Amino acid sequence: MKRILILATMAIAVLTVSCNGQSRKTSTEASKKSKKVLVISSSPSKGGNSDLLCDEFLKGAQAAGHKGEKVFLGDLDIRFLKIKDDYSDRNLGINDDAPKVVAKMIEADVIVMATPIYNDNMCGQMKTMLDRVFEREREVSNKEFYFIMTAGGRNTECALLGFRNFIHYLPGSQEKGVIEGTGIYPKGAVKDKPVMKEAYEMGKNV
Repeated sequence: MKRILILATMAIAVLTVSCNGQSRKTSTEASKKSKKVLVISSSPSKGGNSDLLCDEFLKGAQAAGHKGEKVFLGDLDIRFLKIKDDYSDRNLGINDDAPKVVAKMIEADVIVMATPIYNDNMCGQMKTMLDRVFEREREVSNKEFYFIMTAGGRNTECALLGFRNFIHYLPGSQEKGVIEGTGIYPKGAVKDKPVMKEAYEMGKNV
């Protein structure tokens, strides 16, 4: 009888350790899955097609338990890059909101960059923001990138190439997904398109 009690006690102890270990493992795995998602919307129009896709991506990411934030560049003061010829100063006395956006990019795990297509390329707001990363590009490292583009036509190649060239200079960057809403016009027309669900699902699976 005494032997049975000893064996039972040992079994309970092993089970407790096992359960606690599994609990810790599960907790650790859950924390690893949670990411900081930063969505940068460069549409000059709130509620524009690319901006709406940003919202859907963010909803999907948040539904999956990630922390998400959208930055709408149109609300901010983002000025052109100024540098000295010898590159000794990459932010020549500019006092605007760009450094705040760059700081958010450095903190994020996932960065989504969205633009409408004008003249077959990304909009000026986005290009200016990308230029302003130049001063701290080595710090924007080991990020996962997603690109969102919308166009009334079909040509997104130049904008996509611009995004890819940009992240090429960021250490450890990875392109994880591209969303192209083409042939969509006017404002808000994307609401009835399958690409809205695509954006949500891609956000959910970051």
